[in-house]
Amino acid sequence: MNSPVIWLTACAFSLVLYQSVALEHGSAVFELLTSDCPTEPVNAEAVAAPSEPECSLLCTLSGECRLSVYLTDRAVCYRLSAMPTSTGSCGSRMVARRRLLASEVTVGPSAPTSATPASSLSEASVIQNLSSNFVLWYNFKKSFKNFVNQSVYQAEPVNVTEQSPVDGVRLQGSSGSYVKVSTAEFSKYFAFGKQYSMFFQGKFSCNSVDKCISSFLDVNNPTNPTNLYIKSDGNIKARVQFASGTYISKTWTSGCARDSVERLMSFGINFGGTDFVFNAYYNGSMINSIDTSTSVVGGNFINVHNNLLIGSCMSAAIQPFDGWLQCWALLTGNLDAAQFDQLRSACSL
Repeated sequence: MNSPVIWLTACAFSLVLYQSVALEHGSAVFELLTSDCPTEPVNAEAVAAPSEPECSLLCTLSGECRLSVYLTDRAVCYRLSAMPTSTGSCGSRMVARRRLLASEVTVGPSAPTSATPASSLSEASVIQNLSSNFVLWYNFKKSFKNFVNQSVYQAEPVNVTEQSPVDGVRLQGSSGSYVKVSTAEFSKYFAFGKQYSMFFQGKFSCNSVDKCISSFLDVNNPTNPTNLYIKSDGNIKARVQFASGTYISKTWTSGCARDSVERLMSFGINFGGTDFVFNAYYNGSMINSIDTSTSVVGGNFINVHNNLLIGSCMSAAIQPFDGWLQCWALLTGNLDAAQFDQLRSACSL
């Protein structure tokens, strides 16, 4: 079974609820399952958990737990003491992690790679580990600076009045409230044939409207951007606009619950050079694409990537972001699930 392995410690997620809890064994090692997940209904007590990492942490705190199962649409956690006898495929709404026994864990010095346990890395270590790929990394719980290089591409809050060291930057869903970055000449990262990755983490609801995450656009002609947003059905959609007029879009099924409850969510997408990669990252697991579209529009789009707006797509059809912005990243090349896990862990510190 080829699946990424992550280390979970109580301090890794900075959860106030568990700050006073001391783990007898210090840490636990989990393996993300991509098959052999339990079939529903799960034969265990359901416990409310705001996010999947907190479900894994609950399993860590239990000496008998061998499998954490999180249902994203219901925000509930199951802790199983043994692998289930009835198993099936892992759907997009289920994240299951098997807690490894001590005999299954190999510990030794190694250089950071995509297999480096996610929560064993600090934010600085993650940046160093992916230094050849990082272009932008913002952690809005700490500042508006680009942590990759704090002397360039500093973000500018526009009509943002609330910032929290726990939750990040709060946007109220108004068209004039967003975070802006001047990104002149960024079209080089989005040229046809170039690979790139985007990552986002925030706390928000999927409340039946198209909701903008971020957009690269020409503010003087914002109708054809490169953007990322949550659709009204809870699915994730990305679009890239090339200077030639061609654009490509892809949609992935996320299982984000369509209600007014704000939940912590993280996701990442890869563009492979000629199309978006089939699988995207969502809350610790990989999800599948459900459609792709390629079209050509007339016009000059040489300046389409000169501005990055996080929280606004400047579109009547896509509503401004309403919720907490925590982290946003742009990297060259494509990331695997373990590397996205590293970004997620770094944002949670």
